[in-house]
Amino acid sequence: MKTTRFVLFAASLFFACGAFATHSEHRLHKTADQIQEQVKFVRRLIEVSSAAKKVRASEDENVKSLYRAAQDLYHNALTYIDDEKNDEAAESLFHATEMMFRAVKLVGKQQIVNANDQRLFDARMKSINALLDALERIGKEKGKTDKTDKVKSMAEAEIANAMALMRTGQPFSARKVIDNVYVEIKTAISELRTGDTLVRSLHFETKEDEYLYELDRNDTHKMLVTLLLEEKMKDPKTRARAQKFLDKAAALRKQAEEFAQQGDYEKAVETCEESTRQIVRAIRSSGFFIPG
Repeated sequence: MKTTRFVLFAASLFFACGAFATHSEHRLHKTADQIQEQVKFVRRLIEVSSAAKKVRASEDENVKSLYRAAQDLYHNALTYIDDEKNDEAAESLFHATEMMFRAVKLVGKQQIVNANDQRLFDARMKSINALLDALERIGKEKGKTDKTDKVKSMAEAEIANAMALMRTGQPFSARKVIDNVYVEIKTAISELRTGDTLVRSLHFETKEDEYLYELDRNDTHKMLVTLLLEEKMKDPKTRARAQKFLDKAAALRKQAEEFAQQGDYEKAVETCEESTRQIVRAIRSSGFFIPG
């Protein structure tokens, strides 16, 4: 509701400035009474309006500069009025309004960007929390809670770091931290499931080695479907949306295996990678963000 009121205010301010621009030739030669009314409007706009509060709350240097310019122009206008220079006062008040409108518009854009940053971060956190639940459950099943507790402690520390980065306006860095946490948890789950370390060097001696790596990666992502989507897939719409990607992934996996049997490991690698991408799309279509 607050955002809506702010948008409406910004829109009304836009039309007000439009009126100023349309009648710019009339902004001079105002009477003393007209100047006083204009002063009241600009003072409210700069000092007590909801827009002024939002502008003052912004940490953006460009917004701060525009706001300072608006304040300076307003105070210049008051000086001109004291000197009975009404034309100069009207000019300063006009530009003070213009500077304030530009600051309001910039804050509005920032709010949209910030909301999008938060949405992306929240989507990643949703995936992280689901994986942490799965990690804890598997650790208990395998009797490896000592290992999972270490991973969980590491993850919680990094999550706290990511949240701190979000609070200080560094969403890109925060997402990088969360993505690294995701990989660490996923790797730990894979090791618990298979009993082997699946992280291999990305420098392969042969295409066949690379193909075997891609098969492992594909298997890991299929495992994530089970871990992340078990509850989601109970909903028919969600299942239908994800299933089309999973069906395509299965068909591509089969093609990759056929290419490998024929000795064409280059095509096998490419096809297996595409299969994994389809699994990623299936997971994302169900509301979970995963890198890849």
